[in-house]
Amino acid sequence: MKIGIAMRRNEVDYFVHRSYIYLLEKYHLTYDFITLETDLGGFDGFLLPGGYDIDPKFYNERNYASSNIDNEMDLLDQKIILYAYQNKKPLLGICRGIQSINVFLGGTLKQHIRNHMDENHFIQINHQYIFVNSFHHQSIDQLAPKLEAIGTSLDGEIEVIRHKELPIYGVQFHPELISFDLKAFINEL
Repeated sequence: MKIGIAMRRNEVDYFVHRSYIYLLEKYHLTYDFITLETDLGGFDGFLLPGGYDIDPKFYNERNYASSNIDNEMDLLDQKIILYAYQNKKPLLGICRGIQSINVFLGGTLKQHIRNHMDENHFIQINHQYIFVNSFHHQSIDQLAPKLEAIGTSLDGEIEVIRHKELPIYGVQFHPELISFDLKAFINEL
């Protein structure tokens, strides 16, 4: 199975954090990197990693708390999500990735929340409590049609989603940075 990883951009260049590569290698998956110019037809599934904030224009709001917006990254995520959706391909969104899935399938975001940036916490999923890392200041507000929240933080923020019909999943935390069995997790959903 070949996974396409959305590249991110900083002030200088494109990159993918090594932790995402380790995650895919842990499950013996081959991978390649995706930019806006990449043909998506050769991939069996996709990974949307973390990154900066999404432009609120994509969910019909004015910007009052989003920062480091990169239009090219927004368009790349949109391209991947719509392709995965239309072609029924597996997709996992992590941190910004869960937010992108929600936005580009028709949902909205809270542009700023408290107590989640660098504040590890518990989430509840399937009547279990899991301690996760937390590096986000935004979260899902209105869920997109056909997405369902299956995990929340104890203060009610949506932390885990899945599509009701397609193999599309999102987590707000970073499983690649903790000892977390992602395969067992997805099999449990």
